[in-house]
Amino acid sequence: MRLPYCTNNDYVMPVLSARGCTFNCNFCYRMDTVYRPRKAEAIMEEIAYLQKDYDINYIDFSDELLMSSKSRVVTICEAIKKAKLKFKWFCSGRLNYATSEILKMMKNAGCMFINYGIESFDDGILRNMKKVLTTKQITSGIEATLEAGISPGYNIIFGNIGENKEILNKGVDFLLKYDDSAQMRTIRPVTPYPGSPLYYHAIEKGLLKDVEDFYENKHVNSDLLSVNFTNMSDEEFNKCLMEANIALIENYYKNKLGQMIATAKNLYLNRDANFRGYRQT
Repeated sequence: MRLPYCTNNDYVMPVLSARGCTFNCNFCYRMDTVYRPRKAEAIMEEIAYLQKDYDINYIDFSDELLMSSKSRVVTICEAIKKAKLKFKWFCSGRLNYATSEILKMMKNAGCMFINYGIESFDDGILRNMKKVLTTKQITSGIEATLEAGISPGYNIIFGNIGENKEILNKGVDFLLKYDDSAQMRTIRPVTPYPGSPLYYHAIEKGLLKDVEDFYENKHVNSDLLSVNFTNMSDEEFNKCLMEANIALIENYYKNKLGQMIATAKNLYLNRDANFRGYRQT
């Protein structure tokens, strides 16, 4: 299983620390209406078992939102320390709670990567989404994450109510500025999955008929536009998203080329005996 900063010597296992989420974004389709956290002691007991019997050394906290509050993060990190467990881990996080103090604690507990739902780099759109997040919090949280030595995941979507090309470009500029080259960053169109507030908005506005219309006619691929909530034509929408992702893809491979050239120089000029082949990923 390949996860951020996962090596060929790592053994990975997903673990749920909780079910549900404490927020209500307009594009979210989750079925849980409450947040149900597990006891930290029970989580540590499970991880200890996985390490003892299966040599697991990398935990994928695959719940929707491990960083549901500052106190929850503190509880998990203190439990890891108390149990004297050593393992790498990654989780989904919230930039509302991404402070230097919290992130330092997560780093010391083994956190390698936090997958953040940014969704848009525009305060008006964030309000439309009911994201309960601001661009100021996004910037300070990402800078604090990078400073702590944790790699951030940047998830941005495009096409929510009120979005346009200018707002899309704000997201692109943000991704380019804070890219640490750990992953390829691309932007997907927003999708009004059945059950989400955005789905019912689409029906109300005559953009969708029903669930059958969504799955049979509109939603053919998560990287393709299913319902257009903007004032742009579908052709304009697709062209803008294509141009944005080309810029992000070019940036990714430019950085990777530089890294591979540096690796080659280190191999031959410094006789790096740890090199294991150009085809290793």
